[in-house]
Formats: sequence, structure tokens, C-alpha cells
Amino acid sequence: MPRPPRRRIPDFDDVPVEELIRLSRALVRRITDQDRQRLILALRESGDARRVWTSAPALLQQFFAGEIDLDEELLSRFPNAPLLSHMHVLPGGSTALQQQVTVTLGSNDDAATLIVDAALDETAALTFTFSLFGALALRFYLTPLLSADRAAWLPLLRRENGITVLWTRERWEQPYLILVRREGFGRLYAFSPYGFEAAARLTPDMVTALTDWLEQTWFPEGNSAVRASDGRDVSASAEHDDLPDQSISSFEW
Repeated sequence: MPRPPRRRIPDFDDVPVEELIRLSRALVRRITDQDRQRLILALRESGDARRVWTSAPALLQQFFAGEIDLDEELLSRFPNAPLLSHMHVLPGGSTALQQQVTVTLGSNDDAATLIVDAALDETAALTFTFSLFGALALRFYLTPLLSADRAAWLPLLRRENGITVLWTRERWEQPYLILVRREGFGRLYAFSPYGFEAAARLTPDMVTALTDWLEQTWFPEGNSAVRASDGRDVSASAEHDDLPDQSISSFEW
């Protein structure tokens, strides 16, 4: 019996540039849809889905309705966000006088910095302070952060591509952050319910280093019980009654 012909492995050098761009954009849309579905399911499980249409910012409403590309929209709002390319971990730990650890990310000339303070108590609170020219600063305070949420965030932050929302169970009614990763590079956006926002770009090394630092701080014993690296697969979840059904077929790397 003749053997079936072997499947030819495509040579991307032979693929036209326009086709490669189309495939890349299709992949990004697929990953973004998966992230949106994952967030929709999390909002449903926490009972916050209906609140999206009554109290969430217009940006989030449009994203969850599938009306905008969140990455492109945020990029257009912050086209010149500073690039943070080095990190310094400040010495310290849990003592009678010090109950937090701190890391500083900076640009090449240190004109722009991001200081992240992590509480070592049961709240696991995070404070993100965006500073410009050592004169102006915006601070975003996230607390309390549940262990299950922190464990779920870590593998999502390590992905080469994807959108991860870091927020408390108060959602948009308290400060929150959005990390968008595209081909490793990260763009970090922070939002406050009081109307101020901030943004910074992170090199791939900085995203990895910050994630490693958070994991070591949150789960020093290595028992984070994090999920699979692609997060929870909700592509085959049941129909969403509270938000528009934007179901997509399953996707694997």
C-alpha cells in the first residue's frame, strides 16, 4: 500500500510579505478574542457582567462588545510612552518597620520611572507610581489582591502576546492596569476612577523580570498553583447571556 505523501513544511521565505502581515494580524485578533472571552467569563463568575453596561468606562464597554481593538485604541492614546529598560530591586523585607518590597524600572536616562511597591501582608497590595522627570508622579493603588487572582495573572503576564487586566474585585471602580504584550514587548497602562491615566513601554526583559519579582514576592515557596501558560480556555464556554456572544473556535500554539 503506497504511503501518503508527506506534508510539506512551508518555507516562510517564499511567503509574500503581505501574506505574512495578514497572518500575523489574524493571529493577534485571535489571541485578543480569547483574552476578551476569558475576561467575560471572569466577570460572569464574579457577578460583575451586568455592571459593565451601567458603570464601566466607555473604553471597556466597547472592548467587551467587540467594537474596538483595545491595543490599537490604547496605543493611539499614548503614542510616546517612555521605554523602561532597566530594573533595580531595593533592599528590604518584612520587619517591624518595613512591610513591603520595592522595585524600580527606569528609562535609559531615568527621566521616566515606574516604582512598584508590594505589600507583604495578607492584602498583597500593589502600588504603581509612574514618575516623569523626578517632578510629577501618578500613583495607582491595588488592594486587596486575592491569591487566586494573583496565581492566574502570572502565566498570563509571561505570554509573548496577549492582554492581561490587573484589577481587584472592585474592577473599574478602583485603579486597575492593563498589560498588552505583542511579540514580547509590553505596554503597561494604568487607570484611576478619578480620571487620571499613565502609560509606559517595557522591554521583553523588563516584563519577564517584573513578573519573576512578583511571583517571588507573592509565592516565595513556589506554590502559586498557576494555570496553564495560555490562561483559562473559554473558547468553548457556554453562550454568554449578559454580554454579546463573540464565540471563537479553539486555538492552540
